[in-house]
Amino acid sequence: MKKTLTSIAAATLMAGSGLAMAEVEFSGNVALTTDYVFRGISQTDGPAVQGGFDMAVSNGLYAGIWASNLDFGDDADIEVDYYAGFAGELSNKLGYDVGVIYYDYPSSDAARAGDYDFTEVYGSLSYDFGPAAVSAGLNYSSDFFGGTGDATYTTVGVDIPLMNDFALGLHYGFQDIDDGQDYDDWKVGLSKSMGGFDFALDYTDTDLNDSTNCGNANICDDRFIFTVAKSF
Repeated sequence: MKKTLTSIAAATLMAGSGLAMAEVEFSGNVALTTDYVFRGISQTDGPAVQGGFDMAVSNGLYAGIWASNLDFGDDADIEVDYYAGFAGELSNKLGYDVGVIYYDYPSSDAARAGDYDFTEVYGSLSYDFGPAAVSAGLNYSSDFFGGTGDATYTTVGVDIPLMNDFALGLHYGFQDIDDGQDYDDWKVGLSKSMGGFDFALDYTDTDLNDSTNCGNANICDDRFIFTVAKSF
């Protein structure tokens, strides 16, 4: 259940900027998915349970936490992401979002030894043309997953509303890694909200080769993903 209230703590923090009594909204989400895929690569090669909590301030500030189970073939079995940013509109159709996100793998000694944890800064712009909305974004890390050095992830996307409250989403991304394999990923998705739940069917793939780039696993293969999510 969403709650809207006046946050005394937020008012204290922002009093100096003249935003004393900022309105804050808290929300949560939970999802069941047939596969957790991150930038075209499966993190579970099977089902995942995911969920998070978010705080959004009326001036555009936000922060949140999100988690999912994992299966890396070692003792890493959970990912927890912490993020904060600022989002808003430059006009009634042009939006922006900038922030920072920390990817944490707290359950694994192997994860800590392999330096799985990493931080990214990100920014994106979106424009709503009416029949479709387009977006472009960039994520940057100075020490990417597994200690692979500088990395950037560039994305473009298109969201198209359809009849009967369906929506079509198109995504393309390019992952550049200083000490790793660069690759492309893409996704086509169909989504619909019904009965208080959000349903999505996605098709995703990369140009990576299983035997050369993915340790002879099928985690880089194309796949269909079905997700049911609930926000509250």
